[in-house]
Amino acid sequence: MATAISLIYYLLVLSALGYLIIILSLTIGWFRIKRFTGQLSEPLVAVSVVVAVRNEEANILKLLRCLAEQDYPESNFEVIVVNDHSEDKTKEIVEAFISVNPSGNIKVIDAGTEGKKNALSDGYNIAGGELVLTTDGDCEMESKWISRIVAFYQSTNASLIVAPVIYRGEKGIFQQFFSLDFMSLVASGAGSVGLGKPIMGNGANLAFEKEILHSYKSNENDQLASGDDVFLIQHLAKAKGLKTIHFIRDPEAIVYTSPPSSANSFFSQRIRWASKTRAYQSVWAITVAMVVFLFNTMLVISLLAGFIKPWMVAIFLLFIIFKYLVDLPLLYEFTGFVNKRKRIIFLPVFELIYPFYILVSAIIGLFFRFEWKGRKGLR
Repeated sequence: MATAISLIYYLLVLSALGYLIIILSLTIGWFRIKRFTGQLSEPLVAVSVVVAVRNEEANILKLLRCLAEQDYPESNFEVIVVNDHSEDKTKEIVEAFISVNPSGNIKVIDAGTEGKKNALSDGYNIAGGELVLTTDGDCEMESKWISRIVAFYQSTNASLIVAPVIYRGEKGIFQQFFSLDFMSLVASGAGSVGLGKPIMGNGANLAFEKEILHSYKSNENDQLASGDDVFLIQHLAKAKGLKTIHFIRDPEAIVYTSPPSSANSFFSQRIRWASKTRAYQSVWAITVAMVVFLFNTMLVISLLAGFIKPWMVAIFLLFIIFKYLVDLPLLYEFTGFVNKRKRIIFLPVFELIYPFYILVSAIIGLFFRFEWKGRKGLR
């Protein structure tokens, strides 16, 4: 038994060292990204905003209003809403909005095949813009969203732009946890881009040159229900190089969405995201996922070992404090960027819960099927 406890301890120490290296690297990557302050230049870029929606009758109107209020000239952008076999009044709401806002730059089409990736592909096929922006049906953004992303595109050699997404309107301790977790993911993704090793983005706020779709097959990972944004990044990194992927550090480019309404919806979402890790191709992405998973798993095991050797509980708490100190700089800076620094007070509670949630969601996401928006048996 003593040998097993010693093994747990040494694995915990080694995984903690790996975690320190990973998070320190991501933090350095974040600090490398400069605040964007550039302005639009002529000629303006033609933009296509593609939104795949399913059962978003409660949210879609807010998104349409935000898009209609963009300060980017209407003649230079179009909005393509792709209805992914909604079972509610999503499509009817979009059509009604178009009828009273006859600018001509918003259209709605039905997806030919079920699934978000297929719906996005249908939208891409008819997109006429040089630059494609994607977002989700439950999102909102400020009026300068398109303008800021286009200005950034004009100022860089970016073929793909990863942009920030955060929750808004959090209520209660659980949604504060959800928010911190989400910001840690977005901050890590941004840090990886700043490091020159992009591993993730969020389709709720992504921009890319349409021409890269000519060589991209969205059905390469068709067995997975999630991850088209990540797989597009992986494809572009191979096709055009890592330096063509940028993160826009501009508060006016932020997209906002609502936090999960319950623990069940939170876990469903995270399990869906975890399911795509099995298709990662980047060595850096695989390393990050494995190190984070291993360290959090060893934290859980060390606490369970406390039932045999009570002093292991003290070791668990010591490494939780270590994790807090490692995570704090990146989260502190990112929450300042998105004007949510007050959320940091919830970080100690977050650190205690996080290892258990990571272990459960990763195992379920990798080895079990799940349900999403009424579709069962997804992977």
